[in-house]
Amino acid sequence: MASEPENKETEAPAGKGGRLSKDTLNLIIAACAVLISAASFVATYLQSDAAYRQVKAETWPYLQLSSSNYDMGSDSKVISLNLENAGVGPAAVKSFTLYYDKQPVETVWHLLLACCTDEGTDRMTFVQAYIDGSPEAPIITSGASGQIMPSGNGAGLFIMPRDASNAELWERLDKARHKLEGRACYCSLLEECYMTDFKSDPVEVKMCPANPHKNYNG
Repeated sequence: MASEPENKETEAPAGKGGRLSKDTLNLIIAACAVLISAASFVATYLQSDAAYRQVKAETWPYLQLSSSNYDMGSDSKVISLNLENAGVGPAAVKSFTLYYDKQPVETVWHLLLACCTDEGTDRMTFVQAYIDGSPEAPIITSGASGQIMPSGNGAGLFIMPRDASNAELWERLDKARHKLEGRACYCSLLEECYMTDFKSDPVEVKMCPANPHKNYNG
């Protein structure tokens, strides 16, 4: 009588018959871990970048230069040149140059000599003559470089009221102020720095360069 063949279970070779080998499974797990780590890194970077952009926006300074010939508060004729921070964060003013007719002027007296007096006038003589002759119309001045200017604040670079003693000089300055221009470099609290000529949008720079001209000192 013939014997029945024995039933033996045979193992499918590794990787065949729908099963994954141990090495393949470990490779897939490692790849998933790498992908999860990469996704976590990207998410963290995006979150950090968004937070930085928010802080940058909340500390962004924006300087503006403007002039006027009338003071609403005192209801009187006053020529003023003002540098103001219209941004949302403080501005550290590193440099500010004032130009009249494309030439830099260091003080308001240099400006008045350039725009509004006869050629060859001695500066010291002119200054003393104005002080003596217009005691009721003093010129108030201020520099800008080196200041920390809070949001919404500014500096009156010069303020000149009009009265009978300085009427002619005042009228000349009122015409000349339209030829005034400025150039400044300033930084935020995050050390984000900007160059501006007050005509176009500020340009971000790595750091404020040395001023090729003397800063306006008031």
